[in-house]
Amino acid sequence: MVVGSSWLKGRICDILLREIGDPEVAKELEQQVLQGALSSLEVPELSFSEEPYETWLEQRFKFQLTWLNRDDYLRALVRALWLAPVFAATDFGGARQRDFAQVWTDTARGFMGEIALQKFLKEKLNTEVALDVRRGELEEFLPSDVKVKDRISGNLRPTRVGLSIKTTKFNGRWLDLPGAQLDHSEAFVLVRIGISRMHFSAFLKEISFLKDKLFAEAKRLGELSDTQAEKLWRETPNFAPIPAYVAGFLEKGELSMPIHQISCSVKGRKNKRITISHGVGLFSLSTVRAHPTVMKIDPSGDLPIEVEPIIDSLTDSKHFLAHSGALKFGYNAWKNLVDRF
Repeated sequence: MVVGSSWLKGRICDILLREIGDPEVAKELEQQVLQGALSSLEVPELSFSEEPYETWLEQRFKFQLTWLNRDDYLRALVRALWLAPVFAATDFGGARQRDFAQVWTDTARGFMGEIALQKFLKEKLNTEVALDVRRGELEEFLPSDVKVKDRISGNLRPTRVGLSIKTTKFNGRWLDLPGAQLDHSEAFVLVRIGISRMHFSAFLKEISFLKDKLFAEAKRLGELSDTQAEKLWRETPNFAPIPAYVAGFLEKGELSMPIHQISCSVKGRKNKRITISHGVGLFSLSTVRAHPTVMKIDPSGDLPIEVEPIIDSLTDSKHFLAHSGALKFGYNAWKNLVDRF
């Protein structure tokens, strides 16, 4: 009998619901994480047995799932506020510069991934690490400055394996790092954060900023009545623990560079293009065009190349990419990594 990914539906939701408490939010996050697992080949769409789904659920998703509480979210916001001006000053440039508030919340999500990895290593592998949040030049933050608590001395020291930590949404497929980061790190970790659209306002409600500060000032100005303020308060969702799925890691020393693996095809009739659906390695226009798989389907080298769904058109700017299905996972793999810290 052919088994489909529907086998996982409900099981994921039950796991999330125990902490979140809101069935609608849990269901939405289940759909996101399942979409990410399918699109990244962590699990197959169809299988002749339940084994791959059971393996993913027990050894990967449940084992590598941790939860961020209000204090974790607060830490991420404060760390991001301290560093966001550095990143905002170098962000994209020109007309594409993002609003500072967006840089702040995007930077906070990155810190949430780092905090999640820190909690996961402590909870599941009894390994304590600390993260550096110094303000400095952008280049200083290419590798994540992770320190580990030495099991003998009890003091913090730099890890012997340099780590790069990438955070994405719950449905993310790719670990995507700037190419320069490849030279500074030996292992690359992907963390998926399950945040709702209302997470920031829910946090502001949790710390009473809405009621005690914003609404109070709005009532003073005549912008809100007591009834309207109460209605807004009720409509704003309560803060709930945030699921963080540490999808896995890769080690640079085990890869054949520049491109370790690639899966691509030609798409489109009028506007033909090469679409990369999965892969691992240092991707740029030149490295992809030089790969035998791409040369075979586009010998003239004329077709534009996209990485689905994150890069519309590859340029000579290098990205280290890995679909999460290619990442290492499970207790034994993680134990082997942290034993070398």
